[in-house]
Amino acid sequence: MPRERTDNARTRFTRHVLQDTVIKLLQTQPLQSISVKEVCQRAGINRSTFYSYYDNIQDLVADIENETLTWLDHAIATAFKTTLRADLEPVITSICQYAADNKDRVRILLSLKTDPQFQRRLISIILDYSNWQSRAQSDGADPTLANMRLLFCITGGLGLVQSWVDDGFSATPEAIAHVIYTQSLPPVLHAMAQSSAEPHGEASPRERDRHAR
Repeated sequence: MPRERTDNARTRFTRHVLQDTVIKLLQTQPLQSISVKEVCQRAGINRSTFYSYYDNIQDLVADIENETLTWLDHAIATAFKTTLRADLEPVITSICQYAADNKDRVRILLSLKTDPQFQRRLISIILDYSNWQSRAQSDGADPTLANMRLLFCITGGLGLVQSWVDDGFSATPEAIAHVIYTQSLPPVLHAMAQSSAEPHGEASPRERDRHAR
């Protein structure tokens, strides 16, 4: 696992350089063929510095994944603190904007060139956030059916984002978010959002877990 370290400008810069180097290498070769030596040579960083941050290349990639998922979790939590639940479109737009601003990173993470479980973890964060499953059942629908609807919504939206990535981000983040909001979200989620129109400020699932510990 990535090692604990002081979070300052120097460490953030070093991590960014190492992450960016691996992402560029992953565009042309599989993860298994990337060596620490190659990463260090391309990044202009010595091996001892690399090992002060990571145990191996897989450890570095895990840091990239965790950083991305942490951003997603924080973005949803922050958006829900400032946005009416009756309008989830700005939340989706902020996520699409992040993808557009981090094209290479998102393209690699969604390509399954790194961890095939990344997409599952991504879906899990969205699915679990703010107990959406129980909210989606508020219309009295069968719990199993409601959960299937919600999962279909999330995976359908992710599929559109994947197509957008593969297509070279030809559409705007706002256009993709609007399609997800108007076409992918099932009626039950629209009803859920309308019934919870007041602003909320609860912590994200990860934040609640940290406080519980």
